[in-house]
Amino acid sequence: MALIGTIRKRGWILIVLMALALGGFILMDVMSNSQRYSAGDVNTLGKVGDTEIKRSEFETYEKLVYSEQQRDNSYQIRGQAWNYFVEKAIVEQETEPLGLGVGKEELLDLQFGMNISPLIAERFKNDAGQPDRTKLSNIKNAIEQGQFTDPRARAFWAVQEKEVVKARLQEKLVNAVSKGLYTPTWQAEMVFKENNERRDFLAVRIPYDKVKDEEAPVTDSDYKAFLDENPKLYTQAEETRIVSFVAFDVVPTVADSAAAKESVAKLIEGFRNAKNDSTHVVANGGTYLGSYVPKAQIPASFADSVMSRPLGSIIGPVLDAGEWKIVKVIDRKVLPDSVRARHILLREATPENEAQVDSLMALVKSGKQRFDSLAVKVSQDPGSGKKGGDLGWFANGMMVPEFNDVCFLTGEQGKLYKVATQFGWHIIEITGKKFIKNESSAKLAILGRRVEPSKTTQQSQKDKAVALVQQAKSFSDLESLAGQQNMQLQSSPALKINDFTLGALGSGDDAREIIRWAFEDNTKAGSVSKEVFAFGDAQGGYFDSKYVVAGVKSVIPKGKATVATLKSLPEADLKVKNLKKAEVIKSKTSATDLASIASQWNARIDSIRSANFLQTQNEPRVAGTVFAMETGKVSGPIFGNLGVAFVQPITDKTQPQMPADISLFRRQMSSQAAGSMRTSLMRSLQRQHTVEDNRFKFW
Repeated sequence: MALIGTIRKRGWILIVLMALALGGFILMDVMSNSQRYSAGDVNTLGKVGDTEIKRSEFETYEKLVYSEQQRDNSYQIRGQAWNYFVEKAIVEQETEPLGLGVGKEELLDLQFGMNISPLIAERFKNDAGQPDRTKLSNIKNAIEQGQFTDPRARAFWAVQEKEVVKARLQEKLVNAVSKGLYTPTWQAEMVFKENNERRDFLAVRIPYDKVKDEEAPVTDSDYKAFLDENPKLYTQAEETRIVSFVAFDVVPTVADSAAAKESVAKLIEGFRNAKNDSTHVVANGGTYLGSYVPKAQIPASFADSVMSRPLGSIIGPVLDAGEWKIVKVIDRKVLPDSVRARHILLREATPENEAQVDSLMALVKSGKQRFDSLAVKVSQDPGSGKKGGDLGWFANGMMVPEFNDVCFLTGEQGKLYKVATQFGWHIIEITGKKFIKNESSAKLAILGRRVEPSKTTQQSQKDKAVALVQQAKSFSDLESLAGQQNMQLQSSPALKINDFTLGALGSGDDAREIIRWAFEDNTKAGSVSKEVFAFGDAQGGYFDSKYVVAGVKSVIPKGKATVATLKSLPEADLKVKNLKKAEVIKSKTSATDLASIASQWNARIDSIRSANFLQTQNEPRVAGTVFAMETGKVSGPIFGNLGVAFVQPITDKTQPQMPADISLFRRQMSSQAAGSMRTSLMRSLQRQHTVEDNRFKFW
């Protein structure tokens, strides 16, 4: 008590100490961040030429354009947003010197007129998939009358205007380039011939794995020779790094399963005596199936019991999909297999619409109006309205719950019902019910406890990962220890500094942390992480699902490929090794006929019928050889992608009948070229602009 009294008297000391502590944390954060970026570029996410991409503008755009659910996949969304800002800057820099722009009248037409922007048409579409002209007209009127005052709506519309302008300018740029595309007659004739020439041939393919690695040792001179022949094939646009890792998966033990079973078993008594099943289930984190479920949709572990035990019975605990469950049988009922109904919809469940629904129902019941005639006149469901409101036959669960319950549970055929759903007020008439299987469906309440690893189980795996970190001082140590202890050492593809997906580890914040570490200034090729990286449960559980020890296997520098680059890239390394094996296969093959070659290598002779040049493009060297050879001749060894091939054409090339008017085919080629250009133009322009990407400093 004396201590509390002293603190009360001298409370200012406590306030000063708290202020100093808070200041210390802020100073530490500032000093830490200063290593990543200076005060001048703390808001600079990147640059495209002289155009700066501000982090504040970027994050505002992200929050306005993407829903909270979409932003759950934050790195993918940020990638899309980044591409938008980069393209916007490039389009503006390219179109300004050309005098291209979007005027006020044109912008209004794109937002509200007859030439609606595809972007707005997608965001503001009705149930029929068409632009919602009513909603857009209301927005236009609100803007013109100064009533468009909601701050978020105004901010969204301002951002959207920029998107519309960017898309329109980009379209103009593409159209300008498309005008310069031309397909000459000779090219159209050549392509038509290649597309339609046919030839039969025989082939023997000897896979590269027929030669062991030790039979075809690869030296630096082999890599150098490959680079001399393919100087730009593996040029790196930016530095990449390959990360190898050992993952220690956290798997629940038998004891963990027993604990989950015991936990859910303790809920049985309260569950049995609950006065309100739905409230009780929600309070205990369970599932209440308000609708009736057929046996086929109930998990097999308790389906039979659900259909045979008395109402009110508690079934379980039973293990289903990694979760111990107890199930209460609320009710059973034989439901129709399908129902046919018609409805009249008034959008928005307002009191005014409810009053109108009552009036319409009275008209139908009195016989003054026919249901189908009213549906055609007043229903705001365009799909069924024109058919007199008829929805056709539908199965249980196909409609929203409130509508579905009327049709399958409470409603009688031939009577009228009104119900409010998320779409508005409905007048429903059930016009038919089909009982084919006459099988019972059940209404259930379910409580469960997922089998999760305990703290002890997690710590056991983490201790193994920590022990590996302590022993592996270099990447070679990591490789050696993984082999000795029979641990799987997995490798990522070549990673870029802003990537967020790490091979088998998937994507997200946890994978991103490893990539961030791999690209830190003090992380070099051969480095091993000094910490263990924890991966949270992918299903949202509050536990670690795996612990990862990572190392940087190689660093592939930006620029022209080197021998080291080829060795670091699995695809390039494999190509060089396969070429070496191809030379071995060539040197060992002395036969000149396909049968002898196939016999020597224990391979088969394939017969390819009516092949054309384009169909064989997965092996371009084979295709080129087949269509350039004389009939009956056997080719020499062809170094293909999958192995060494020998081919023998057995028919002459069929000569296609050239169309009398090649102009139609020319137009098709031009159209295809324009479509391809639409997707490749921005990539080409991006290579011509200096893009500075600093996202890695922030995320």
